[in-house]
Amino acid sequence: MTNDDVIKMVKSGIDEEVIITSIQHAENGFDASANGLIALSEAKVPKSVVNAVIKRASATAAPAAAANGENPDAMKPSDIYMIDGSENKVMRYITAQSRTAARALGMGGVATYTVLRGRAATMRITNKTPGFIVAIPDQAQPESYFTLASFEPRKNETREVITGGGYMSYSSGIHKSRIIDVTSEKMADQSRAPKSFTIYKLTPVKPMNAGEYALVLYTGELQSLVSAWFTAGTGNSYFDFGIDK
Repeated sequence: MTNDDVIKMVKSGIDEEVIITSIQHAENGFDASANGLIALSEAKVPKSVVNAVIKRASATAAPAAAANGENPDAMKPSDIYMIDGSENKVMRYITAQSRTAARALGMGGVATYTVLRGRAATMRITNKTPGFIVAIPDQAQPESYFTLASFEPRKNETREVITGGGYMSYSSGIHKSRIIDVTSEKMADQSRAPKSFTIYKLTPVKPMNAGEYALVLYTGELQSLVSAWFTAGTGNSYFDFGIDK
């Protein structure tokens, strides 16, 4: 039994208790990851049914994880949480494309841009000082694993940030004018830290302006460490969001 089966049962109007009983006795094919739970929520699956899915998935996952010396309650490195006031929100990453263009009719050299689809992110907040909970590989210095950056909406329904360019020489990396300064703090509670990872809380140094942003994780550059959680070959991961006025 899978999440899709649960969604079909809910949409067909089957009683919640019947669905929960079916979940409890079904062979476990459930997805209790962040994406799996988001899909259930978007399908308006009742909370009691979602809890049954989580419990059934955990019943199988916990012994397997324990046998491998892993923490069955650990967050996944791909599970990034935004702290919006008193609420922790699950973020989802988006893969990016690149664009190279001449600047000032070629007199300014060329520039490379990282491009996200859509003029605006789906996740919207009004909080100007959101926090972020991120699991960072023990082998990486925290500040080398992430960047919080602002993206410019374009008329062609995309958002972009300059990530390289030059005239006589070429430099790479998100332009400093687009980088939002943040502090990183190792969290006191590491009970949900994945094996070989440490959980950090990231906080903007000062309130952010209204606009489009993304928390960039350099997963493409650390594929050997994070390939089990992030899709290989797609480069870095962009957890996008927008701040409204």
